[in-house]
Amino acid sequence: MPSKVGPVLVVIGSILGIALLVASLLVLRTAMMQRPVDSYFLGYEATSAAGIESVSWTQAPAGDRTGTSVEESASGAVGSPYTTEAVVAAGQPARIEVEPVGDGVASCRIVKDRGRTNEAVLAEATSAGPGETATCAVTMPTGATFER
Repeated sequence: MPSKVGPVLVVIGSILGIALLVASLLVLRTAMMQRPVDSYFLGYEATSAAGIESVSWTQAPAGDRTGTSVEESASGAVGSPYTTEAVVAAGQPARIEVEPVGDGVASCRIVKDRGRTNEAVLAEATSAGPGETATCAVTMPTGATFER
């Protein structure tokens, strides 16, 4: 009569292997979710009914999402509303300045994770008077972990 020990060991080994795989995936998922945020995906928005003379914003340098913020800009015939996306490192400033055409009034917003379920407006402002620049600024937090 053939032994039943062999098939039983195969079944037990398979169950243990699957359990080990599931446990490993859970540990990996937890480790990934608990790692600190090192950079943020932002949307910069600028508007002015009179048009936009120029707009400048900060972002991480190309190819280095955790680097010190650098300034980028657009000027001359900038359409309104103007939007751009940028990555800014944790602990670095996020800033947008909007200069309206002539005596126009400008406004700006900085939006974290624009278009995603955890979208949040971090800063918004309107120029203090006609022809004045609107400035939105915030320093990105450090020590945050990924939202679930």
